[in-house]
Amino acid sequence: MIKGMRIKFAPLDRKHIDIFLKWFNDPEITQYLIMHKPLTRDWEEEWFDSLKHKEDGVYFSILLLDQEDPEKIIGNCAIQNINSKNRACSCGITIGEKEYQNKGYGTEAMEMLIEYGFNTLNMNRIELNVYEFNIRAYKSYQKVGFVEEGRKRQARYHNGKYYDEIIMGILVEEWREKKID
Repeated sequence: MIKGMRIKFAPLDRKHIDIFLKWFNDPEITQYLIMHKPLTRDWEEEWFDSLKHKEDGVYFSILLLDQEDPEKIIGNCAIQNINSKNRACSCGITIGEKEYQNKGYGTEAMEMLIEYGFNTLNMNRIELNVYEFNIRAYKSYQKVGFVEEGRKRQARYHNGKYYDEIIMGILVEEWREKKID
């Protein structure tokens, strides 16, 4: 188990499928994600089952380090598209429980995920994509050391307007340098 100051990572658990369905069928949550179709229990169970065969990803639940409810799940995260030859991957997080958004849990989770990617998986580069209207996430990613590398112009249509998809990345040397500061 990977522990931070206020949260810990645990393997995804089938018992959380109902919680994932709640999050990933909530437009306030999915507006920031690639997904746009309502998620059924069958699809979520199929996805969950497919993880057994995925060699290029690591998936975690984000749980509170809380004395009252040590199993309180507030989100999930992943390192995906692991390319061991190039030592590169992508990552993403979701804080699905709204009362835990805007309180630094996402930033802490991203810091933990990056550390896992660099120290445990021996990655050299980690990247992610974020939509330009997701200002909260963009600032969080910058805070942990991601830099903007490019944009896919008008790649996301949301609420009647087109937005850019921003590509961000961090290199292990940048991360190590930031940890020294």
